[in-house]
Order: sequence, then C-alpha cells, then structure tokens
Amino acid sequence: WGFVMPQISKKTGKPIQPKAVNNARDNKVQSSRFWSASFRERRCLVPASSFCETKGRNPATYYWFGLQGDEERAAFAFAGMWRGYKGTYRTKDGEQDVDIITSTIVTSTPNALVQPVHPDRMAVILDPADYEQWLHGTEADAMALCKPYPADQMKLFKSGEGVASDVSC
Repeated sequence: WGFVMPQISKKTGKPIQPKAVNNARDNKVQSSRFWSASFRERRCLVPASSFCETKGRNPATYYWFGLQGDEERAAFAFAGMWRGYKGTYRTKDGEQDVDIITSTIVTSTPNALVQPVHPDRMAVILDPADYEQWLHGTEADAMALCKPYPADQMKLFKSGEGVASDVSC
C-alpha cells in the first residue's frame, strides 16, 4: 500500500528504508513527476467498504465512513493509481530485494460529512457509472471525477477512541 519513495540517509548518504506515500492529491497528479505517469497510464479502482479518518491525539478519535445502501457496509471503489517498485525493502523477514506492484488513492477536498473530521482532504470515491471513465478516459475525463462524493450518499458507521482497526464496523 502506497507508492514507494526511495530515501537517502542525511547522515551517511546511503539508501535507507523507502517510505510509502499513501495518498495522491488531485491538484498534484498531473504536475508532479512522482504521480503524473501513473495518472496518465495506470489508473485503477481500489475496492473498499469503509474508510477511517482520525481526529486529535493521545487519545485519537477514529471515525469510520462508508456509503448509504441496502447493505450495512456497501462496497465501493476509490480512484486509485498503481506502479511497480523494484529494489530493496524491509519486510518482517528482514531486508529483501522485491519486485512488487504498489497502489495509492487520489484525494480531493472533503464533503460536508468528512470535513469536520478531516478539514483538508478525503479520498475520491467513484460512482460505479464512472468506473470506465476513470480507467480508460483521458486525463481531463479522469480529473473531472476528482471531487468529493456527495455527503448525503454517505454515513458515519462508528466513531470513538477504541475503534482504530475495528473490522466489525
């Protein structure tokens, strides 16, 4: 999860553990060298049934959002991008040479439901009718979809201090 960004130690000048960049800002996907090729050539759908935002610290409050629907947690897709990474990466088994596919999600301005929790950004949620446009449309077609999902079509599932990874929400 997250595009891998190689890093160099300021002390030694040698490569260190790459960092994963999880979110691509919609206002940067076309202009940033880090994102632009993937935005042009490797858009994807990232499936989900909810997402979490936090507010505050020590303790943080966790807010789980999803879509309205007939099901308790209706499936949806985020606007995503992917690319490969080949290099050294630290895993649970130590440093290894890897050849992996990484993904990220695109973020935009928040809607009225998410904004009180995260005032700057929210993940771009796509309507199923827009999947084809996101995947195969022009850059302009894809940019037109980078907007907040309608707040009245979403709901807050659960919030609290102890629900950071609560899969029951």
